Amino acid sequence: MKQYEINRKLYKDIKKMDHGQMNRFCQGLYERGYAAGKKDAEGLTETELKGVLLSVKGIGEAKASAIIDAVNLELQKKGGRTLTNG
Repeated sequence: MKQYEINRKLYKDIKKMDHGQMNRFCQGLYERGYAAGKKDAEGLTETELKGVLLSVKGIGEAKASAIIDAVNLELQKKGGRTLTNG
């Protein structure tokens, strides 16, 4: 994880900010952090998950597809997203 540090110039600029400027600064900081966290939290793609499932003894193509469909259905219920094809 990259640590965010401010330099002396930015520190002085922050001290001079009014309410609106500080709000915009904080919003931008939040958005950059959110985007970085989202990128770091990316999971397995559908293809990667299928490869892992097929490596398990006793799970074939049909069962792996059924598991992936069930995972996608649950992800849609929770947040409207699915595993990505890769």
